[in-house]
Amino acid sequence: MTVAVPLTVLGGYLGAGKTTLLNRVLTADHGLRIAVIVNDFGDIAVDEALVEPEDGNVLALANGCVCCQAVDGLGSALDDLSALETRPDHVIIEVSGVGDPWAVAQWGRTPGYALDGVLVVVDPESLGTWLADQYVGDTVADQIRAADVLIVSRTDIAAANEVAAAREMLRALSDAPIADGPTAGPELLLPVERLGRQPGTDHPLHVAHSFVPRSMDRAQLRAWLDGTPVEVVRIKGLVDDGEHGLIGQLSGRRVEVSRRRDPRPIDPVMTMIGRPGTDPGVLIAWAAGIVA
Repeated sequence: MTVAVPLTVLGGYLGAGKTTLLNRVLTADHGLRIAVIVNDFGDIAVDEALVEPEDGNVLALANGCVCCQAVDGLGSALDDLSALETRPDHVIIEVSGVGDPWAVAQWGRTPGYALDGVLVVVDPESLGTWLADQYVGDTVADQIRAADVLIVSRTDIAAANEVAAAREMLRALSDAPIADGPTAGPELLLPVERLGRQPGTDHPLHVAHSFVPRSMDRAQLRAWLDGTPVEVVRIKGLVDDGEHGLIGQLSGRRVEVSRRRDPRPIDPVMTMIGRPGTDPGVLIAWAAGIVA
């Protein structure tokens, strides 16, 4: 009899720190063959130092793990992983920042898999703002309620009062155990007991816009991101700087610009996500200032 592969769902609102945590798991010395399914906008964002040549939708990693983008849906991605010559020891699905982790967790009932639990990451610096937001507050609250384990990211750099306040907000919504993000890693793979969560409700759709940015240097990209309209809650993408390329990100009001380490050519692209109800013209008009 074939043993079912445990499946963990990793959720959290836009910019909460899911990918950082995921990379920490993938680079840890645990000896497990982990398969990651990315169900998010943009490219697969695992640590570029791990990436090996791509085979279809499955990306091989240097440590024996694999990453699979859910191009044709989660069902197809799970089928692709089941068809691999060597089955993974564990599967992690990284859910879209605006997605419902509980809904995605239902794929853990797919034959050959067993749901191991739902983990939700929250950013203590922005949690209060998102929960109070009239458009996204219910989405964030439902993500928290879906969790079997809650992970507070950036506790090593956030102010102590922000971390304490975030924990109080989480306790008001869930009785799930809370872990500190900077110390969480391979323990993601430990079995998690199901707590009988209920599915979330429907919410207004976020507005997304993708475009090809012109070439610019680090200072120019930083200045552009610093001027992001308040309607934009997330930006993620690649910019040509005449060298290996730059990675630009915005989460809430936090801006990050870093240099790519991968020497392979890039296809510059930026994806923006606006608050529900945002006029797409606002995003398009602002992006036009740096379109190639």
